[in-house]
Amino acid sequence: MNSSKAAPPPFIYINGYPGSRETHCGERVMLLPKAKVVSNHFLINAAAAVFDRDAEGYQPLRQVLVHAQHRKVLKFIATAQSTHDTTWIFTDQQSSNVLGSSSARDYQNAAALCGSPFSSIILNRSLEENLQMAAKGDRGRIGSNTKLTDPSILRHSRENEDIFHFRIEYDLTLDVTSLSPSEAAGKVYEHIGTSCS
Repeated sequence: MNSSKAAPPPFIYINGYPGSRETHCGERVMLLPKAKVVSNHFLINAAAAVFDRDAEGYQPLRQVLVHAQHRKVLKFIATAQSTHDTTWIFTDQQSSNVLGSSSARDYQNAAALCGSPFSSIILNRSLEENLQMAAKGDRGRIGSNTKLTDPSILRHSRENEDIFHFRIEYDLTLDVTSLSPSEAAGKVYEHIGTSCS
């Protein structure tokens, strides 16, 4: 009798600049069996409940929540037996600076902790369309009250910081300028089948 356990499903990490529609894409990938989407905005929303985005205390509290508390959340996810068969889909907006790189690698480390394959998806969009999409916002959706909608801030971010890349074999950089979220999700499915097999 074979008593070995099946390998857990993958951790899928979808990262992109604000306006890349990473949450839209993640929600469509959620069609995978027993999949759950976890947006970085779940933690950011706690900061927004206390301070307005432009208030002095907002960014310090946001950094504490996102760059410290999310590590604890990921550990719970990685070690919980009740969700061992869950495909986790994480959507995020991390740049390549020190804080962003550290936060992104926390997802990779959590996948390793539970023995899950890890797949990294980077969503790119042309600058002008990225600015337009971010400015529209997403009222009523996950994290709608904390999404960056100021085009000047996003432009400065794109011109001064690259989005984080793991730069390893399971990175997929996907230009979604002309792709619908469903089309992008289809390419993510294809990548997962290759990188996690």
